[in-house]
Amino acid sequence: MSPVKIGLIAQDEELLAFPEVRAVSQAFVDYFNAELMGIDGHPVELDVCGAGDAPEDHVACAQQFVNDDGVNLVITAGFLANSAAANEVLAGAGLATLTLGNDFIDFLMPGVFTLDPGLPGLAQVFFVYAAENRGVTTATGFIADDPAIEPFIPVLDAIASANGISVVEWVKLGFEPDLTGPVSAADTSSEGWLFVLVDGAQCIAAAQAVETVGYEGELFANDLCMSQDVAASGELNGWAGPVVSTAPTVDGVDVEEINRILDTYGGANVQTAGLAGWALGSVMFAREVLAVAGGADATREGTLAALGTHASSDILGMPDTISCPGPGVWTGACNQAPLMVTIVDGEFTAPEPFVLLDFTALDFLLG
Repeated sequence: MSPVKIGLIAQDEELLAFPEVRAVSQAFVDYFNAELMGIDGHPVELDVCGAGDAPEDHVACAQQFVNDDGVNLVITAGFLANSAAANEVLAGAGLATLTLGNDFIDFLMPGVFTLDPGLPGLAQVFFVYAAENRGVTTATGFIADDPAIEPFIPVLDAIASANGISVVEWVKLGFEPDLTGPVSAADTSSEGWLFVLVDGAQCIAAAQAVETVGYEGELFANDLCMSQDVAASGELNGWAGPVVSTAPTVDGVDVEEINRILDTYGGANVQTAGLAGWALGSVMFAREVLAVAGGADATREGTLAALGTHASSDILGMPDTISCPGPGVWTGACNQAPLMVTIVDGEFTAPEPFVLLDFTALDFLLG
């Protein structure tokens, strides 16, 4: 029988890469075909276009899928501007698009949807959680010394202020293995230290510097620090950070089934942390959407309509509040509920439930 294709643009060919996206997505597609009869008896086929860390790579992949009449839905997994560039091509051609939620544009572009709370959600949940669960009113921010990250500082300041937290300073951190110098110069009287970094090595170096300095307040890191190798290092024990899915935790309700599927069908690069939870959730959601759109008989127009009105409470590792479109102008925000995890003994724990946010609370940032 003819396959039902899911397109995937995977950023896994250069230094800033997420190999778990391709690996976990393929494992779940194999699970669909082995245990769920694909889609109405038709096998699901994952059509992967690998890309590097440059927008032109992602645009080329997007154009490849636009030219393939057999692809009606594409998942884009590029970091920052990479997905935005691909999404513009895909949405312009009327292709249903599930993207990684990076910047605000990924939630505002017509025809583009995401299960990732992304910058609006992961930035907001930092401060909602810190204020409501940890009693933080003052914070010092540490941010990667990267021109792609620096523009987010005013956004983070505004969201912090809206939640009653004053960020007293921002400290830029480089990528050297010893960050004790800049960390030791930070304000230790702040009730919380918030780290917005770009890779695991930088996260571990920052944590080692915090230990050396002896800071005893609340510690938070962004989702890019929430990878299995970083957690397993033990350097971030006691730190809290946002993730999209319960997949990497030891106590999420769907963890046993996720691990069973990955153990059965997974190969190299399979893991549950990093972007794995988002990837498996997106592939599961894509299968549901394509089934609603007609499976092997789906059209691009029908698939886009199905994606833009689909809701699900059956996505492993994700909240039961997933629904497209999102609220107000945030049409792409199908998932407004990130999860805050705490690293304990090198493992992710989820002592608190998903934090249900309201993205319209951020309308003031749009001018």
